[in-house]
Amino acid sequence: MPPSNPPTGPQPTQGKASSGPKQLGQNPPAPRPQGAELIAELVQAQRQLTQAMHESRELRARLTRRSHQMQMLQHVSEILAATSKGAQVASVVLEVLAQEFQCPRGAVWTLEDGGAAYFPREGAGLTRAEWSALKLPAPNPFPEVPLVLFQSQFLDAACGAGPLKRLRGPEDMPLYFVPFEHQLLLLGFAILAMPPDRKIEDEDHDSISILQRQTAVSLYNAWLFRDLSEQRDALQRQALELERVNTALREADQLKSEFLALTSHELRTPLTGILGFTRLVMDGLYDDAEEMRSMLQDSYASGQHLLGLLNDILDLAKIESGRLEVHPEPFNLAILVEEVKPIAEAYPRRPGVVLFWPEVEELPDVLVDPSRLKQVLLNLLSNALKFTKDGSVSVQIERRPGFLELRVADTGIGVSPEAQARLFQKFAQADGGHAREYGGTGLGLVICKHLMEMMGGTIGLESEGLGHGTTMRITVPIA
Repeated sequence: MPPSNPPTGPQPTQGKASSGPKQLGQNPPAPRPQGAELIAELVQAQRQLTQAMHESRELRARLTRRSHQMQMLQHVSEILAATSKGAQVASVVLEVLAQEFQCPRGAVWTLEDGGAAYFPREGAGLTRAEWSALKLPAPNPFPEVPLVLFQSQFLDAACGAGPLKRLRGPEDMPLYFVPFEHQLLLLGFAILAMPPDRKIEDEDHDSISILQRQTAVSLYNAWLFRDLSEQRDALQRQALELERVNTALREADQLKSEFLALTSHELRTPLTGILGFTRLVMDGLYDDAEEMRSMLQDSYASGQHLLGLLNDILDLAKIESGRLEVHPEPFNLAILVEEVKPIAEAYPRRPGVVLFWPEVEELPDVLVDPSRLKQVLLNLLSNALKFTKDGSVSVQIERRPGFLELRVADTGIGVSPEAQARLFQKFAQADGGHAREYGGTGLGLVICKHLMEMMGGTIGLESEGLGHGTTMRITVPIA
């Protein structure tokens, strides 16, 4: 091929090309050293690394604290789930809150007294006498101050006044309110004296919220458990009372059946005597007037005995219907004793049984119904003479402050400790063999007890047991 022809135009000069005409007085920029840029980049990287390390430490601290709080909440949850006692719940919650926030003082209240008040259940930093006196009203423990009770918050100064000043202490610490609410019911709350340098962080709010819910549920369960326990105890008491009543009714039914049988016999005996003696007199079956008079006397005595039995039954009916009346009035006891003497002396007794009477001079008047007190005294004398086979029966009177004491003491058969417990019950004598041997309806002492109580007096029995005699005591007020 033929060689190419060289360019014919002007050729560029070697070296740096000129950018145009030079301007006079302008210096070219100084070149920047490469080491300065590297140092700036290193400083910026160090700053970022320091900030990242600081954020990492904060995150690690928050994570550690969060982990600790979660472990604490889990531990508390296990304890609260295992207890059904409100006091133990309050103790655990207060201990946890006081430790977590380094509170020197605090207390926990729970709703008590049927929802009428909040009672302190546990305290810290105070003596038991101090925190147990911090009772607060319900449903709002701070009625003078409008308060959202279902939110944890620092209390106003007005809420911390009064008895809660003890929680503030000499440092006048702010009080932090932690409510335990369940189903819109404030079951309790904690109040803590919070150190001024202790801030409530977001993690703290979350932990407090979880603890609030756990505590509220535990308090509610404890309340339900206690209510169920009380209902169970009440049902057990009612069951025991019903069983006791049923036993008493069965015994009363048995005693009443025996009483009816015994009373029928007791009524029939004098009635048979009256009819028999009357028929003998009507038929003229007597030898002389003296024998006829003796028959009429026996008939009259049988009639008196029958009348006494009927009066006892009528008095018992009046007592049970509430229609029995007494009319107390000032009366001389000496007169009453003199009226009783001839009647008691005529009562049948075993041969050799002696009846002793007291000296009744200068006795003060007593406030009694004379006829009813006479009825009581005659009944006691009749029983004493009836149950004494040998020995004596004595009437004793002793003055005591404000009343007179009358004693009817005998050396008779005595009363066993078991029988003493039921002696003043209706038909008590009918339960046992004494009724068959000695007779009687078992109503006399019951009526005497009611009469003495209605007259403001008392009646009691003392006996060392069978074979050791009996002493009946009655007291009557001095007029």
